[in-house]
Amino acid sequence: MIEGLDSVIGMGSFSTAEAVLGGKDTAAPDAAEADDVPEEPNTIVVLNKARDLELGTMEIIGPDVTILPAEHALYDIKRGAFARFFVERILGQFQREDRQKVENGELEWSETFEFEVHAEDGILLQLVIKNFGSSSRLEEIQRTLRWALEKTYRAR
Repeated sequence: MIEGLDSVIGMGSFSTAEAVLGGKDTAAPDAAEADDVPEEPNTIVVLNKARDLELGTMEIIGPDVTILPAEHALYDIKRGAFARFFVERILGQFQREDRQKVENGELEWSETFEFEVHAEDGILLQLVIKNFGSSSRLEEIQRTLRWALEKTYRAR
Protein backbone atom coordinates (compact mmCIF):
# COMPACT_ATOMS: atom_id res chain seq x y z
CA MET A 1 0.00 0.00 0.00
CA ILE A 2 2.79 2.42 0.93
CA GLU A 3 4.56 1.78 -2.37
CA GLY A 4 1.34 2.48 -4.29
CA LEU A 5 0.71 5.63 -2.27
CA ASP A 6 4.27 6.83 -2.86
CA SER A 7 3.77 6.32 -6.59
CA VAL A 8 0.52 8.28 -6.60
CA ILE A 9 2.05 11.12 -4.60
CA GLY A 10 5.14 11.11 -6.79
CA MET A 11 3.03 11.50 -9.94
CA GLY A 12 1.10 14.46 -8.50
CA SER A 13 1.13 17.93 -9.92
CA PHE A 14 3.66 19.39 -7.50
CA SER A 15 7.28 20.34 -8.20
CA THR A 16 10.10 18.59 -6.41
CA ALA A 17 12.65 20.58 -4.45
CA GLU A 18 15.30 19.43 -6.91
CA ALA A 19 13.36 20.91 -9.81
CA VAL A 20 12.78 24.20 -8.01
CA LEU A 21 16.29 24.59 -6.62
CA GLY A 22 17.95 23.24 -9.74
CA GLY A 23 16.29 25.93 -11.84
CA LYS A 24 14.63 23.38 -14.11
CA ASP A 25 11.58 24.73 -15.94
CA THR A 26 8.79 22.35 -14.90
CA ALA A 27 6.17 24.02 -17.10
CA ALA A 28 7.78 23.11 -20.43
CA PRO A 29 8.86 19.49 -20.92
CA ASP A 30 12.09 19.03 -22.81
CA ALA A 31 13.12 16.24 -25.14
CA ALA A 32 15.25 14.56 -22.45
CA GLU A 33 12.18 14.17 -20.24
CA ALA A 34 10.94 11.21 -22.30
CA ASP A 35 14.28 9.50 -21.64
CA ASP A 36 13.72 9.81 -17.88
CA VAL A 37 10.91 7.23 -18.03
CA PRO A 38 11.94 4.09 -16.10
CA GLU A 39 11.93 0.80 -17.98
CA GLU A 40 10.93 -1.36 -14.98
CA PRO A 41 7.18 -1.79 -14.39
CA ASN A 42 5.56 0.79 -12.13
CA THR A 43 1.98 0.39 -10.91
CA ILE A 44 -0.05 3.38 -9.82
CA VAL A 45 -3.34 2.96 -8.03
CA VAL A 46 -5.85 5.57 -9.23
CA LEU A 47 -7.96 6.76 -6.31
CA ASN A 48 -10.95 9.08 -6.22
CA LYS A 49 -10.49 12.68 -5.05
CA ALA A 50 -11.40 11.80 -1.47
CA ARG A 51 -8.78 9.00 -1.68
CA ASP A 52 -11.14 6.42 -0.18
CA LEU A 53 -12.09 4.45 -3.31
CA GLU A 54 -9.85 2.67 -5.80
CA LEU A 55 -10.95 3.49 -9.35
CA GLY A 56 -8.34 1.50 -11.25
CA THR A 57 -4.64 0.96 -11.84
CA MET A 58 -2.08 2.27 -14.29
CA GLU A 59 0.78 -0.07 -15.13
CA ILE A 60 3.66 1.80 -16.71
CA ILE A 61 6.31 -0.16 -18.59
CA GLY A 62 8.77 2.02 -20.47
CA PRO A 63 6.84 4.31 -22.82
CA ASP A 64 3.57 2.37 -22.49
CA VAL A 65 0.70 2.47 -20.00
CA THR A 66 -2.01 -0.12 -19.42
CA ILE A 67 -5.06 1.10 -17.50
CA LEU A 68 -7.32 -1.42 -15.81
CA PRO A 69 -10.55 -0.62 -13.97
CA ALA A 70 -10.91 -1.73 -10.35
CA GLU A 71 -12.63 -5.11 -10.00
CA HIS A 72 -15.62 -3.56 -8.22
CA ALA A 73 -16.14 -0.84 -10.85
CA LEU A 74 -18.01 -0.46 -14.12
CA TYR A 75 -17.19 2.39 -16.50
CA ASP A 76 -19.44 3.22 -19.44
CA ILE A 77 -17.05 4.35 -22.18
CA LYS A 78 -19.86 6.09 -24.08
CA ARG A 79 -20.55 8.64 -21.33
CA GLY A 80 -19.37 12.19 -21.92
CA ALA A 81 -16.74 12.39 -19.18
CA PHE A 82 -14.95 9.37 -20.58
CA ALA A 83 -15.72 9.50 -24.32
CA ARG A 84 -15.79 13.18 -25.14
CA PHE A 85 -13.43 14.52 -22.49
CA PHE A 86 -10.84 11.86 -21.71
CA VAL A 87 -10.68 9.97 -25.01
CA GLU A 88 -11.42 12.68 -27.58
CA ARG A 89 -10.10 15.79 -25.90
CA ILE A 90 -7.11 14.53 -23.91
CA LEU A 91 -5.88 11.34 -25.61
CA GLY A 92 -6.98 12.52 -29.05
CA GLN A 93 -5.10 15.80 -28.62
CA PHE A 94 -1.87 14.00 -27.69
CA GLN A 95 -2.29 11.82 -30.77
CA ARG A 96 -2.87 14.85 -33.03
CA GLU A 97 0.16 16.64 -31.56
CA ASP A 98 2.43 13.68 -32.29
CA ARG A 99 1.10 13.26 -35.83
CA GLN A 100 1.86 16.94 -36.44
CA LYS A 101 5.40 16.35 -35.13
CA VAL A 102 5.79 13.48 -37.63
CA GLU A 103 4.68 15.75 -40.46
CA ASN A 104 7.24 18.35 -39.31
CA GLY A 105 9.98 15.71 -39.15
CA GLU A 106 10.39 16.04 -35.36
CA LEU A 107 9.22 12.49 -34.55
CA GLU A 108 9.22 9.03 -36.13
CA TRP A 109 5.92 7.19 -36.70
CA SER A 110 7.09 4.40 -34.39
CA GLU A 111 7.36 6.92 -31.53
CA THR A 112 3.91 8.50 -31.86
CA PHE A 113 1.25 8.47 -29.15
CA GLU A 114 -1.34 5.74 -29.79
CA PHE A 115 -4.13 4.32 -27.69
CA GLU A 116 -6.65 1.49 -27.79
CA VAL A 117 -9.82 1.28 -25.71
CA HIS A 118 -10.93 -2.30 -25.08
CA ALA A 119 -14.56 -2.67 -24.01
CA GLU A 120 -17.38 -5.16 -23.94
CA ASP A 121 -20.95 -3.92 -24.35
CA GLY A 122 -19.72 -0.35 -23.76
CA ILE A 123 -18.02 -1.23 -20.44
CA LEU A 124 -14.29 -0.52 -20.12
CA LEU A 125 -12.08 -3.61 -19.88
CA GLN A 126 -8.70 -2.04 -20.52
CA LEU A 127 -7.06 1.02 -22.06
CA VAL A 128 -3.63 0.69 -23.62
CA ILE A 129 -1.51 3.76 -24.36
CA LYS A 130 1.69 3.41 -26.36
CA ASN A 131 4.45 6.03 -26.42
CA PHE A 132 2.88 8.40 -23.90
CA GLY A 133 5.86 10.73 -24.29
CA SER A 134 6.95 13.03 -21.47
CA SER A 135 6.32 12.71 -17.75
CA SER A 136 4.10 15.81 -17.95
CA ARG A 137 1.85 13.94 -20.39
CA LEU A 138 1.74 10.98 -18.03
CA GLU A 139 0.74 13.28 -15.17
CA GLU A 140 -2.00 14.82 -17.34
CA ILE A 141 -3.26 11.35 -18.26
CA GLN A 142 -3.34 10.34 -14.60
CA ARG A 143 -5.18 13.51 -13.48
CA THR A 144 -7.78 13.45 -16.22
CA LEU A 145 -8.23 9.67 -15.98
CA ARG A 146 -9.03 9.99 -12.28
CA TRP A 147 -11.60 12.67 -13.02
CA ALA A 148 -13.21 10.72 -15.89
CA LEU A 149 -13.35 7.47 -13.93
CA GLU A 150 -14.79 9.22 -10.91
CA LYS A 151 -17.55 10.79 -13.04
CA THR A 152 -18.47 7.52 -14.76
CA TYR A 153 -18.06 5.16 -11.78
CA ARG A 154 -20.74 2.55 -11.12
CA ALA A 155 -20.38 -0.31 -8.64
CA ARG A 156 -20.68 -3.85 -10.03
